[in-house]
Amino acid sequence: MTGQLLEFLTVYGLPAAAVLLAIGQFGVPLPTSLALLTLGALAANGDADPAAAFVWALTGTTLGDQAGFLTGRFVAQSAEDRPGFLGGLARKARAAEPHMAKWGGSSVFFTRWLFTPLGPAINIAGGVAGLHWAIFTAWGLAGEAVWISIYIALGFTFGSNIETLASILGNLSMALAMLALAAFLGWRLLLAIRKAQNRSKMD
Repeated sequence: MTGQLLEFLTVYGLPAAAVLLAIGQFGVPLPTSLALLTLGALAANGDADPAAAFVWALTGTTLGDQAGFLTGRFVAQSAEDRPGFLGGLARKARAAEPHMAKWGGSSVFFTRWLFTPLGPAINIAGGVAGLHWAIFTAWGLAGEAVWISIYIALGFTFGSNIETLASILGNLSMALAMLALAAFLGWRLLLAIRKAQNRSKMD
């Protein structure tokens, strides 16, 4: 996979990397982390300018994030008055809008680089829940800049072992994402239990 990706990016250049990253950030399962590491390796070999690689990567990831966000926003606008699953989802998202406005920015930021497997879902959820576009974009750019900088730097430094490195980082990121999801679900369960206890006391 690494050799094929390296050859692909060498032949088609940084715009191809931007397209790959955009599609991956939208939610299609593509080796985006490996692509960033490969860009770092290309920069180390003198086949790509590091600054240009950063700009193209940031452009691609941001386009993917925006596509997911706008997809969520379109669902909210078109399905809120509909019956069924989509309508219920949109109405729940509207009810959660104050919470998303409070915590949405930080969730966008951390799912760009720390809990990356959750990123595409957060993009859509932010659009559905009505997170302000400027907040989403600002936090998204900041998080993507951190992710891209870290991975290009790692690829630049460990270019000969990027496939092993990508596997380790991918497993770590997935573990962190699952831990964060479990913590969130546990917190929601605790709130539900406390709410039920309060109701029983009032009765």
